Amino acid sequence: MTRITRSALTAVVAALAAAGVIATSGSAQSPAGTTLHLTSKSQKGVSFTFKGAPRQGSRFGFGDRVAGDDTGIDRGVCTFIGKDAALCTIQVRLSRGTLSAQGLLPQRSNNTPVAITGGTGAYDGARGTALVTDTSRTSAKIDVELLP
Repeated sequence: MTRITRSALTAVVAALAAAGVIATSGSAQSPAGTTLHLTSKSQKGVSFTFKGAPRQGSRFGFGDRVAGDDTGIDRGVCTFIGKDAALCTIQVRLSRGTLSAQGLLPQRSNNTPVAITGGTGAYDGARGTALVTDTSRTSAKIDVELLP
């Protein structure tokens, strides 16, 4: 995978998992919102990629393990929309439900915002922003701010 592929994968997975943890803690109802700290690590053999050099419209997919205040997995699909950016849609499966996220990810994430767009089960109605920072080619840290 290319560098942007790994960064996009890690960022999206971590963001979704973080949002799920906050939602299950009941913080979604608190007036001030909640911040959650999580990490993600790429799973080997759970991906697909394009052939040749990336260009607009090239697609790739990924899967990660999420750890921290909650655990689970994520799966994402991204489309390159420019030289150094990809539009990614991610689904996160946690023990109490699922989360959905979407965002524009650069080649290397550093406090890159990813929108939490919804959820099911205990995460029903989840919304907020996850800030993703790559810590290596295969892992990331995520600070999630879930809205009340």
